[in-house]
Amino acid sequence: MEEKNAMLEEHLLEGTDQKGGFRTLPFIIGIEALEKMATFGLMPNMTLYLMKEYHMEMTTASNLLFFWSAATNFMPLLGALVADSFLGRFYTIGIGSVISLMERIDSHFLPGAELWVQSP
Repeated sequence: MEEKNAMLEEHLLEGTDQKGGFRTLPFIIGIEALEKMATFGLMPNMTLYLMKEYHMEMTTASNLLFFWSAATNFMPLLGALVADSFLGRFYTIGIGSVISLMERIDSHFLPGAELWVQSP
């Protein structure tokens, strides 16, 4: 038992140069705070946009934005489940990057993409 405690103490006292841990906590909290601030700033503007451009009622626009926010906040959990259970993190990141790239190419470079943009 004493050997086990000695090994545990030795392991804890070793200097490690591992990344992450509590050193990254301020950055994570800061990024999350900025993301929430941007989201809460966008919601009133998006509500007004939906009301004026799409002639939605305020309750319909608010419900739509609520469900959109709920879906986008739930997607990281779904991605984590897929990455941990089925594909692995690198394949998941790669597939997500390819899908994002295909969307960018489709919306910016393909003929007919300008049909989706409404002119003023």
